[in-house]
Amino acid sequence: MTQRRDFIFKLIPLAGAAALLPRAALADVPALTEEDGMAKAMGFRSSTDKVDQAKYPKHAGDQVCAKCLHYATPAADTAKCDLFSKIVPKGAWCSGYSRRP
Repeated sequence: MTQRRDFIFKLIPLAGAAALLPRAALADVPALTEEDGMAKAMGFRSSTDKVDQAKYPKHAGDQVCAKCLHYATPAADTAKCDLFSKIVPKGAWCSGYSRRP
């Protein structure tokens, strides 16, 4: 009987820590800048209006991060991008754009 009780008492703090980890992990995610090496390679621009149309002919004006499959929270002003693992603004664009279904 005490073994079960000991197990429960050890499990409760672990469950609490596990619940807080995702929030703590997002707090340390940096914002992506246009000077970042991978951002340059992917043609990242903080605004879809700044994209070089000659270099990226498939770019369309309605393509923004908020409508991209890799943008974690579509309704947010900024969110984590799965491609860069950094925070990007909703109006940004990169060549990895993939329309959200």
